[in-house]
Amino acid sequence: MSNLQSDVAEVKLSAIAAVFFDFGETLATLAPSKEEIFIKAACSVGLDLDIKSVRRAYQIVDFHNKYSSVHVNDHDGFYQHYNEQLCEALGISSHVAELVPALAARFRQEKSWKLIEDVLPVLSRLNDSGVPMALVANWDSNLSSLVEQLGVRQFFLSIVSSREAGAEKPDPAIFRLALQRLSLLDARQPILYVGNEYRADVLGPRAVGLTPVLIDRSSSYPNADCLRFTSLLKWLEAMQ
Repeated sequence: MSNLQSDVAEVKLSAIAAVFFDFGETLATLAPSKEEIFIKAACSVGLDLDIKSVRRAYQIVDFHNKYSSVHVNDHDGFYQHYNEQLCEALGISSHVAELVPALAARFRQEKSWKLIEDVLPVLSRLNDSGVPMALVANWDSNLSSLVEQLGVRQFFLSIVSSREAGAEKPDPAIFRLALQRLSLLDARQPILYVGNEYRADVLGPRAVGLTPVLIDRSSSYPNADCLRFTSLLKWLEAMQ
């Protein structure tokens, strides 16, 4: 079982058994961003919002509301409520009736995923070093096809989505399924889990003995009690 002392200790590439990765905002990001899409939708109904305020609203709402690929059957209903809360966080609830449909339409038109800039070189270097890799993410059943579209499927020995596992991070079950698939349940060397959210990607893997690595590109967790880096590349360089 991992503990805080081992979590924050220096870990070298040659000493690890495997690396598991999160997907959204760890390896891939929306382009344009969700904040940019929100601002465009708001502009279409006559609202002029700044990106700092919209980003803060998403941080507030996301902390308490995560879409569940396992437990939520009403996708449209979830996002109706989610977008209403965003409006409340921004102080624009009187515009819900016109803004929420505009948001739904804009996301359908513009939502697209792209790899974050340092992902391909990092995955390539890990692959060249012979490090086994898996993808473990809270995601719908289309995760494998999306990873294929982005051109990185070949790097992962296993791809485990929460829909497939029937459990979502930080639930230990999703991590254990990935460990089982790679025959690593009894591994003696550290297994790293690399993600961007504290609750799902630090507390979750830590509970099953994985060593969490937090990729904090926006410096949202300056006091995080785990290994923390502002980019994947800086993390990999520290492991050399």
